Amino acid sequence: MTDKYTAETSFNPEINSTAITLTYHNSEHPSRNLTVSIAPELGSNLYRLRAGDHDLIHCELDLLKQRSFTGIFVLWPFPNRVRNRRYTYQGKQYSLEEVPRPMAPLVHGLVFDQSWQHEQPEATPSSASVTTFIDIMPDFPYYSSYPFPSRLSLTYTLTEKELSITYHVQNKGTQTLPYGFGLHPYFALHSGPEETVVSTPAEAVMEAKNELPTGRVFDLNELMYAMYDLRSPIPVKYLKLDHVYTNLPKNTPAIIDHKKQHIQISITTSDDFTHTVLYTPAGEPYCCVEQQTCSTDAINFHNLGPEMQQLAHLLEVAPGETATGTVHYAIHF
Repeated sequence: MTDKYTAETSFNPEINSTAITLTYHNSEHPSRNLTVSIAPELGSNLYRLRAGDHDLIHCELDLLKQRSFTGIFVLWPFPNRVRNRRYTYQGKQYSLEEVPRPMAPLVHGLVFDQSWQHEQPEATPSSASVTTFIDIMPDFPYYSSYPFPSRLSLTYTLTEKELSITYHVQNKGTQTLPYGFGLHPYFALHSGPEETVVSTPAEAVMEAKNELPTGRVFDLNELMYAMYDLRSPIPVKYLKLDHVYTNLPKNTPAIIDHKKQHIQISITTSDDFTHTVLYTPAGEPYCCVEQQTCSTDAINFHNLGPEMQQLAHLLEVAPGETATGTVHYAIHF
């Protein structure tokens, strides 16, 4: 604990699980206090991101306790959907059919409903942080679906201006490891769908059929695809999206802006993040802006030649090597 930062581990009876809480205290402006809560045993779900009195993340605790889709959950090693729940990599075929997901071809990765471990959280004069991790080894429940010995770790770092989440993928096996990483946040609509506005700098959107990309990409500079263009902010009320965006300019943020509360979330990433999924279901109190290092179904597009490999952006890690990347959620008042 320091004057400005705390980092604590406790048992939270509301979710019947361990909770790690990182806080930033602004004694002069309490409305700018920041609080982050993570449940490592519930998929390392970041279920609270609070600015002052406002919970910026929508989390339903009943769903969290069920290890379901809520809060900010982790998409790895295959973000979102995999066609027919099957894939081929380096000539070998693999099946995801044993993974218990009720909505085929939705997979959302293999770790969001697993228990993670964590290191000791730490507070310094300039930040509060903690690292959580999960190992994929032969005793992992879905190892036959993804038999690549590895460790995924996430380091959450809170400062007075932002939350950053840095992932590390460590290949502990003897063969090249394929992966995609993403985060699936449910952002609350504090200003309602009329005055909560969203933008993303993406210059293209992928065509989809039956909830899967076809491989065609629409250039948002063309007038006929202007309906998908979110480079200028648009109220969530007017969006009906479940689409994969790509062609992301470097260092240009996606933004969720709560007009009534004068709170803005600015999202930037390291260069390995090449796709963003926008999900805006009608009538729900949230929207999703999901930063991903690859396309949906990247593992299958990867097998369709150089052009599709570039679009898919499946990442690979050599034996003994580690890959890393970061998502930054900056809070502006």
